[in-house]
Amino acid sequence: MKNLKLKYVNKESKFIEIEGGRHHCRLHYRDEGSGPVLFLLHGVCASLHTWDAWVDALKPRYRIIRFDIPGFGFSSPLGKGDYDPEIGVEIMEAFVQKMGIEDFFLAGNSIGGFISWKYALKYPDRVNKLILIDPVGYNQDLPWIVSFASHPLIRPFARRIMPRFFFEMAARQVFGDPSKLTDQIKDRYFELSISNKNKNAYVDFFTVMRRLCYSEELPKGISEIKPPLMIMWGTKDRWVPLKYFSLWKENFPNGTFKTYEGAGHTPMEEIPIQTADDAHAFLMAS
Repeated sequence: MKNLKLKYVNKESKFIEIEGGRHHCRLHYRDEGSGPVLFLLHGVCASLHTWDAWVDALKPRYRIIRFDIPGFGFSSPLGKGDYDPEIGVEIMEAFVQKMGIEDFFLAGNSIGGFISWKYALKYPDRVNKLILIDPVGYNQDLPWIVSFASHPLIRPFARRIMPRFFFEMAARQVFGDPSKLTDQIKDRYFELSISNKNKNAYVDFFTVMRRLCYSEELPKGISEIKPPLMIMWGTKDRWVPLKYFSLWKENFPNGTFKTYEGAGHTPMEEIPIQTADDAHAFLMAS
């Protein structure tokens, strides 16, 4: 883990102890740029590094804060049953309070998008505008990696060993254009998953998602989201398919909607300049 920290923790990285209700964790975060505050939340199997290109593009205009969701990257894992997104919401709020920030823009991808809209639902006065990128929001089939690793027969093995090809396959599945998937990104997906702590956290997180994806609890309250909303979606998303984009459009007729032809589940990483420009236009519009 020490060698990985040398590779993935830089001079902008900071660590902070957080108490989110009864949950304690140590968050790895970065706080860069100046201007209105923009929080960024990453998705499944990812880390704050998935936003690197967005940060480079937007930090001249925004103060950008991003963190590794507990159990991913270099944030400490939670207890076995503690990966419900509602707990993620409380950890986010505890972090916001500790940072002394009153209100901000919020953007989230995938499960980070789910935590983002759940946060905006509970703390609407904090979120000035909300950007959701290929978010989890409505009941759906599980992405294959989540289904496989959380299966009761597979879980004990997944805790002990997750081979590299497993994560390379996951990385290939989230990119619509394979030519944009670099060896550096494949290395990061794998290397940030290999500590024993993270392996367990991944399996615990996937197990919670296995329960949530088919439950009435998942979309509860979604139509009550109050902040101005932008939805971005890659047309080749294989984890949260494009058909769910239409549900957001139906439920939020006043929202701003963008699709990206040929992009996959993480368009902010696959086509960062275009998506960052669109995000900036939305955030600055009156």
